Amino acid sequence: MGETGHPELACGIGSWDSDVYGNHRLLVRADATDTAAHAVAAELPWRRQDPDPGSVDVIVVGPSGERVRNTVALEVTDEAGRIAFEPVDGPGTYAVHYLPYAHTGKPYYPQADYRRTTRTADPGWVHRCGLHDTAGWEKLPRAEAFGYEAASAVDSFAPLGFAATAEERSQLQQAYAAEQFLLFGEDRRHPLGRYHRLPARWARATPFAPHVVTADRGEFRALQVGLYALGDLTDVRAEIRGLPFAVRCISTGGTDARGKAFVRRVDVGAGRANALWFGVQVPEDAQPGLYEGEIAVRASGAPERILPLRLTVGEDAVADGGAGEPWRLARLGWLDSAFAQNDEVVAPFTPVETDGQRLAILGRTVELGPDGLPRRIASTFTPTVTRTDGPERELLAAPITLDVGRPLEREPLTLDRPGPARAHWSTRAKGRDVLLSVQGELESDGFLVVRATIEATADTELDVTLDVPIREEVARYAMGLGLTGRACPRTYDWNWDTPTRNQDAFWLGDPAAGLQLGLRDEHYARPLNTNYYREKPLRTPRSWAGDGAGGVRLRTADGVRRLTAFSGPLALSAGESRCFEFRLLLTPFKPLDPGRQLSERYFHAYASPTEIAEYGANIANLHHATPPNPYINDPLLGADALRSYVAEAHRLGVRVKVYDTVRELTRHTPELPVLAGLGDEIFAPGPGGGHAWLREHLGDDYVPGWVAPDVGDVAVVTSGDSRWHNSYVCGIERLRRVVGVDGLYLDDVAYDRTTMKRVRKALAASASTSTSVEGAPLVDLHSCNQFREADGFASSANLYAELLPYVDRLWLGELFDYEGVEGAGVIGTGADPAYWLVEISGIPFGLMGEMLEGGGNPWRGLVFGMTGRAPMVDVRGLWRAFDALRLPEAEMTGWWASPPVSTGRGDVPATVWEGPGGLVAAVASWAREPVDVVLTSAAGGEPLASCAPAVDGFQPERRFAAGEAVRVEPGRGWLLRLG
Repeated sequence: MGETGHPELACGIGSWDSDVYGNHRLLVRADATDTAAHAVAAELPWRRQDPDPGSVDVIVVGPSGERVRNTVALEVTDEAGRIAFEPVDGPGTYAVHYLPYAHTGKPYYPQADYRRTTRTADPGWVHRCGLHDTAGWEKLPRAEAFGYEAASAVDSFAPLGFAATAEERSQLQQAYAAEQFLLFGEDRRHPLGRYHRLPARWARATPFAPHVVTADRGEFRALQVGLYALGDLTDVRAEIRGLPFAVRCISTGGTDARGKAFVRRVDVGAGRANALWFGVQVPEDAQPGLYEGEIAVRASGAPERILPLRLTVGEDAVADGGAGEPWRLARLGWLDSAFAQNDEVVAPFTPVETDGQRLAILGRTVELGPDGLPRRIASTFTPTVTRTDGPERELLAAPITLDVGRPLEREPLTLDRPGPARAHWSTRAKGRDVLLSVQGELESDGFLVVRATIEATADTELDVTLDVPIREEVARYAMGLGLTGRACPRTYDWNWDTPTRNQDAFWLGDPAAGLQLGLRDEHYARPLNTNYYREKPLRTPRSWAGDGAGGVRLRTADGVRRLTAFSGPLALSAGESRCFEFRLLLTPFKPLDPGRQLSERYFHAYASPTEIAEYGANIANLHHATPPNPYINDPLLGADALRSYVAEAHRLGVRVKVYDTVRELTRHTPELPVLAGLGDEIFAPGPGGGHAWLREHLGDDYVPGWVAPDVGDVAVVTSGDSRWHNSYVCGIERLRRVVGVDGLYLDDVAYDRTTMKRVRKALAASASTSTSVEGAPLVDLHSCNQFREADGFASSANLYAELLPYVDRLWLGELFDYEGVEGAGVIGTGADPAYWLVEISGIPFGLMGEMLEGGGNPWRGLVFGMTGRAPMVDVRGLWRAFDALRLPEAEMTGWWASPPVSTGRGDVPATVWEGPGGLVAAVASWAREPVDVVLTSAAGGEPLASCAPAVDGFQPERRFAAGEAVRVEPGRGWLLRLG
């Protein structure tokens, strides 16, 4: 059997049209003496694991490449098939394709439809050959099966995908009747994945035979042990003993994405196979030679069994645990990494300063009340959002309160600072029938969280309300809980509907001061997003949603916008508790840098570094499905090509950012079968289906991911929160330090702010060993518009607000409305400048963006400092204008911040730059009809002369005298030098 794993057949790779015939075939040989007959019989020991073999067609193709129509499948089971066919091409090798399919739907999200059994044989031929039953089949000459072939190595079932037969399993059970489970040492190159039937390879191996492996010095040596349950096993535990090295069992627990240890329960049903994975960290200075230990495995009610381990350490040494060679599976050692899991400050943020109960961070201050809730929140961001030295502006009209419906006696508040980037406080209170515990934190980026836990000391009923009163002059705009970005309404009511609505947060404020209120409880789990929300939606918080009457309301009166979250009547039994967690993201997070925005020129397509530099760009966003980065979310698989590409780009002064997220994972990742074997820890559970590869190798409990047909890439969707995030952070560090990339291009992120912080720290802490160009690492975030049914109607900016402190630029994105006109669309679409400001620009969060859908609207985009995505659209004319007008050196004052120039119309806003190039204004129209505007100074109302320089693809050259009307067409605008 050897490495092939098939007892009867040699295994290999073949070439054929898999879109017609599927990915798997058996080869049968028809001899000259046999082909004289009208039919030959073949027995096919395919040892299948697909759920319903009898329903799938069997197609025979002759040596000529033509399909043999006269084919009859008399018996099809999971173990074997009996077919007869007419050897129309004479003697030779015939291919039997047994999993043919057709892909339907969109090419990036296909669905494999396995071809149903179809009668193609001529009835007369069937009658002449006596193929009405197996008796006739028995009389036919044999075409012997001799080989199995897959369409590619990644498609192959070899060696562990071939299942043992019932007879083989019975023989094994009889031979080891006294055992409750069997153990097999298995090569790491052959991960079991989700093949749960006993592999034929193991059925013919000797259980409990010593596991003999080799390792290099410095290597994280991944070990696999196969387990076959003869009876039901619960709570399987495993460990390595006797080695003088650090060891751990990856399959039974580890360290989660927040640095906390956890135990993973492993249960294995009778008759099912599983794999246990271990890691041995061999020190770099380990003495070469043989080390003997043992792998001990036990389960509840089952005696411990031992698998001897013989590990030989060689003379060679590897760097970084062997992570530079993915085939070693050494990157599994990253799963439990706590790298960058700390409370250190990330630039540009400053340490949290404490003065009594007053906390200060970059541009914002918070004063706590005795109840542990903010009583004051203030911002010193200037109206332009470019500095933090402005006058202090109060956000709150009164302290935030949490009312449980009865008086409380409070204990003193305690406050400490665990690290420079975080302050923590706590207090307790008690009242009639309740105890209240409050834990709070403020981080240097503006993330403030309060976890209020109410415990009932007797049966009681509560009606909990959180009141956040914000000054109306600050709360000019709003977004969230079903509202897209817009001017803040005076009243609004919202109730929980998490199965269809990815909504639990509401932002309100203005560009220079605001906050997002998010509502959660202790059972929160990050949902899936980007087409997958309904596969794993939000969990309704049992506290805030109460017994079904909870919700949020907004009311405006006397200069105050009062945002109130309420539980409604909530019955608690004695000893029962509910956690009322609320999060306040204090915005903006950091000052804008308009000069950098206009001087960084992006190129969003694969091209050579020379072509990119000649185009005039200085930053390349390198997507997946390109030669240096072929597979989605594992760019390290192309590390050598990527390193060469980056080095050449750096030589030409071009920085390179790479597409890499954890939302999905390519099938080409060597560790994927190991991760799949961890149940739903790494990969999100779901309906299955999708691309044929997923159906054939991952069973039926997963969410299909992206498919890139041009490079044959197929992906599966990951969980929103798992140990894979630890591995991802380590991979980012390696991309920066070893490969030399300058940052990341994130496309709809599946992780939370904890991982985002670690990513930023990994990039900042890891100096590139490659030649680099000037500039700190950059992170871009792109999102398709999530405000649609498949995504749970969540505004992208609101959804990702917690990540934005660590992002440099936004790309929002496909399906956004850039072309709406005032009065012609739904409120909260592109018809409204406020929608652009809040929903698209990123400015209220302290960053700037670019446009994507349809190339964007260059005139409207420019009043927010945004351009389109080159080379999808040619923005070089604007780049040249920026340089000629010296805008990167100028101070930008957006239309939302009372610029020194006015158009006199709210639907034709103007943004102004003042600098060495003079006074320059960008104006754009959201009016339905052409309008004439006169540019005047905002201070005195004096008319201003202006000149429109010629800009390719944007505007012709024009001059306007002082007081002369400037005609602005709907959805268009001008870039004007004033004076």
